[in-house]
Amino acid sequence: MIIHKAVRVSKPRISSTKPRLIASIPVSSPAVYFAINPLTNRLYFIQGDNRLGVLDTKTNKIITTITIGKMPYYMAINTRTNRIYVSNFYDGTVSVVNGLTNRVISTIKVGERSDHIAVNTHTNLVYVSTISLRSRNANLVVLNGATNKVQSKIRFTGRPAQILVNALTNRIYVTNTTTNTLAVIRGDNHKIITTLKVGINPVITPVLDRKTNQLYIANNLSRYSSVVNLRTLNVRKVQLGRRQREITLNPLTYRIYISSAQISVKGRLFVLNSRTNKVIGSLTVPAFTDVLINPKTNHLFVSESTETGAVPLIVYHGSSLKPITKLKVAAGSGSLLLNPRTNRIYVGGEKTISVIQD
Repeated sequence: MIIHKAVRVSKPRISSTKPRLIASIPVSSPAVYFAINPLTNRLYFIQGDNRLGVLDTKTNKIITTITIGKMPYYMAINTRTNRIYVSNFYDGTVSVVNGLTNRVISTIKVGERSDHIAVNTHTNLVYVSTISLRSRNANLVVLNGATNKVQSKIRFTGRPAQILVNALTNRIYVTNTTTNTLAVIRGDNHKIITTLKVGINPVITPVLDRKTNQLYIANNLSRYSSVVNLRTLNVRKVQLGRRQREITLNPLTYRIYISSAQISVKGRLFVLNSRTNKVIGSLTVPAFTDVLINPKTNHLFVSESTETGAVPLIVYHGSSLKPITKLKVAAGSGSLLLNPRTNRIYVGGEKTISVIQD
């Protein structure tokens, strides 16, 4: 979920009603990646090689489809300025979309290839990782959201991958899948404070637990996850015995969920207590699983990515891990996204976007 402005949430509750499918929205091509602005009730999704779909989440109607750059994948939203930023990998550009008019207002060249992207809503700066196919040189490019121009570049060796911005502390965290490290960067002068060793191939976006001031990194090719104490910058390993695929957090219950389901056989979903950093539970899950937790209801959603037919979306109690219900959604990417204001979950598909009311 890409939301960079804090949304107030209440203490977790268990809903008296089970989550249910309330809509199946047809799409002309697979909806493979989501971002949402809960303040405007707009859902954005990637379609094909160069299109961005816009969905009105109040009416469940697609408003428009916008032409952007080639091979888009990652998006970030500044909810304060209502700007959507799309990283176009093949072009090495960022498309800037006005969320009010649904028009591309700028296309910014950032490098040979552009990858992950994140926004600091407090400073109105946008961070984009770029790579080169011809050398080991890469950059974290800083864009000024007011001018839509490149403000500065932070040089990297290897491949800067996932970016996480803590707007409250003005710190930027960047994983590197070549050096298997995490760079900690100051947001005021864009200097690298330190570089920490983590597990192999940290290609999954980390999650931040602000209550414990810890950053959790799922290592795609290691049998442990890395936990960074952001006060001391010490790194500890949490042994899972499996490689990791997805990670999500319920900050209200101090639970971290890490899936290991990236091969053709069933995997495991591990539950960590973020106060002790110990594994307190696990589940058997399908291969190529996506996971999402709704902090308000403490419902854990586990989907399976398949190419054809209806697929199960299983809902568990986030603490007991007992199954609550099983829903059928259309086959597709398995991408999951929560609108925290409406308690609705959106599931990507080949031909439809499924809407679940939690």
